[in-house]
Amino acid sequence: MDRKAFPRPRSAPTIHDVARHAGVSRMTVSRVINGEKSVRPGTRQIVDAAIQALNYAPNPAARTLAGGAILKIGLVFRFPSAAYLGEYLVGALDRCAEINAQLIVHKHKRGDAPGEAEVAEKLAGERLDGIILPPPLGDAHELTDRLRDAEILMVATGSVRSAPSLASICIDDRGAAREMTRHLIKLGHRRIGFITGLPNHASAGLRLSGYRDALAEAGIEVDEALIAHGTYTYQSGL
Repeated sequence: MDRKAFPRPRSAPTIHDVARHAGVSRMTVSRVINGEKSVRPGTRQIVDAAIQALNYAPNPAARTLAGGAILKIGLVFRFPSAAYLGEYLVGALDRCAEINAQLIVHKHKRGDAPGEAEVAEKLAGERLDGIILPPPLGDAHELTDRLRDAEILMVATGSVRSAPSLASICIDDRGAAREMTRHLIKLGHRRIGFITGLPNHASAGLRLSGYRDALAEAGIEVDEALIAHGTYTYQSGL
């Protein structure tokens, strides 16, 4: 989708303006702003020069004070019943309020119409500055690939994927599962069950590996009958 077909009028320079002035992609400008070491020195100098020439203010609050449009951040969720979703949304809203940004929330559930391609196209049409992807959307490859092609910056939580346009925030899932299993073993338990998560979600495999690690350390043979398949929902854990 051609993002240039939907210009957003602003009185202050945008990251798109910097990218055009420097002759690079928006993602490259973002990497320079964030100080990523993957950018070549020559490219970094060109982008820095464009930022100075346009007097671009990358800080959201500074952009607003300079007369630019409010930062638009998207948040896409798949499981509305997820226990963490309420706090997740409140945290995002609180931070957006602090920096005077607008949070745009979209629901996308697997199996619903439209599919990931259509959702990505709709999000691209929103002219968002970035998108937050709660689990398991960070592992939804078609969605993230299309958002990347539209040069929309993404932050995924609970995902171990790494890409130029996708920043990931996650815990050590394997280590956490290993420590929980060790704790039960120290309490004297030998028959320890495990409920897996979504098969296409990276954390599911990591957690299962941590469980197996702890059993192997203790010399306990894995009983496959004690491993059940879940979907990261409350009902699948019953």
